[in-house]
Amino acid sequence: MAPKRAVERRHQEDGFSLVELMVALVILTIGLLPLAFVQTRAQQDVFDSGRYTEALTIAQLQMEEAKAMGFGAAPTDTGAVDNYTWIRDVQNVDTGLDQITVSVTWNERGDPRTVRLINQISFR
Repeated sequence: MAPKRAVERRHQEDGFSLVELMVALVILTIGLLPLAFVQTRAQQDVFDSGRYTEALTIAQLQMEEAKAMGFGAAPTDTGAVDNYTWIRDVQNVDTGLDQITVSVTWNERGDPRTVRLINQISFR
């Protein structure tokens, strides 16, 4: 008896149709589009944080410079570093106590931003 050969069937459904691929691409696009917006927003937030950090560094340097001069010797002063403008205001608030206020201002997307540090130094 001779062995029977299995009949091979070929299905007409090998692969994907063009319509199925287009639907899959639309679904993928709808899913990835919000990720692109999130990425863009995250990059802008990182840039803004960097600018804020630079302004804070400038304010801290000006504050430390005034504190290093000591009570009664730190003058009111202004200046600019890159796109940042700083103002150091020194006021005698009490006998033997000076208050130092350092404000750093810059523009971010057309809006003015400010960082302000306030500290006090005493005669002692």
